[in-house]
Amino acid sequence: KPFQITPDIYGQAYKTYQNMFVYPKNRIMQLLLLILAVDFGYHGGKDPSNKMAFILMFVCLALIAVLWFNPRKMRRSVMDVVREIEGDEYIFNLYEDRMSFRTLPPDTQETDDVPAEPSVLYLNSEMKASEKAEFFLICKGKQLFYVLPKYALNDNQADILRDTLKNNLGKRFRCNI
Repeated sequence: KPFQITPDIYGQAYKTYQNMFVYPKNRIMQLLLLILAVDFGYHGGKDPSNKMAFILMFVCLALIAVLWFNPRKMRRSVMDVVREIEGDEYIFNLYEDRMSFRTLPPDTQETDDVPAEPSVLYLNSEMKASEKAEFFLICKGKQLFYVLPKYALNDNQADILRDTLKNNLGKRFRCNI
């Protein structure tokens, strides 16, 4: 059956995506830059004539701020786009070794010959997934992700999807409900 994704669900899903792929790398970079900033600050304090140490310390602090701010800015940009496509309808299908998502054109009813081509995701090693209380987040690598709200599934379908993801993805599937 066709379903829609609310901006609220999409925002939560995008934050989950960032927690899986963006924030871990950013936190490591921020920690390394903080260590460098402290080191440059120490050497600048030890020798106040060493202006380069202070400049490098402030460069490190500026980079830390950029690494902190950019994911939030990106989330706002993505949410602006999501608000523009609010109301689009999607169809999800689950098979033994793959799943598909299809966007329905805005002015069609569900028919047998929907013109939109489905996006097919094979349950393989490049796929990761996460289950939250309100949705499933399905990622193909780090570039693509799909959101499947639980209100689009009945309880039986959610259980089948959870079991399929557990069996096919193993540790690459996180269930956080």
